Amino acid sequence: MKKRIIIFAVTILSISIMSAQKISDEDPLYARAGFKGGVNYSSILGDTDDVSGRVRIHLGAVVEYPISSKFYIQGELLYSAQGYKTDVAGVEQTISLNYISLPIISKFYITDKISLETGPQFSLLTTIGNDDVADNDPFFDSFRDLDVSWAFGAGYKLESGLFFQLRYNLGLTNINDPGIIDVTNRNSIAQLSVGYLFKTKNNRRVIREAYE
Repeated sequence: MKKRIIIFAVTILSISIMSAQKISDEDPLYARAGFKGGVNYSSILGDTDDVSGRVRIHLGAVVEYPISSKFYIQGELLYSAQGYKTDVAGVEQTISLNYISLPIISKFYITDKISLETGPQFSLLTTIGNDDVADNDPFFDSFRDLDVSWAFGAGYKLESGLFFQLRYNLGLTNINDPGIIDVTNRNSIAQLSVGYLFKTKNNRRVIREAYE
């Protein structure tokens, strides 16, 4: 299942790239690569009671690829530290959920600098932590490896390549395995990011159709 979803995500990105519109010599557009990092405010939505959020981090690599002068695809590969706090029998427990995430974001520039952004995000759970639970507790087996969410947000990019993003990721899948624990919870993440896209006018090819 995980392999199918990852293949589907890569296919979407490939189709978007291959459908790029022809760009004139007078107004060339360039693919740009860079990095980003920032703050997560993470929590969960669902059956678990007495839940509060955590402030954690995300960081990783970014590629922005033009489809037209207004429409871009941004692929990212991120480490995303998430989780939540919950009250159990009067004791606050802190849950850490750490993911490797692949967002595939469609960006529509409403001005030269401001973009509206949305798209799917596919995440693989790498580690789980809870200082108040023994390492062999079934609690750790109750989380699914794969999480799928949908991102909504906006960005602001300067000509220099410096950019800022505000994004909300709404979980679409249950993060828990109902065969182990009978609850349904979804991730809920607000993100504030800052990043940089390297200039490519002198060292990257122009995006063009392969034929006239």
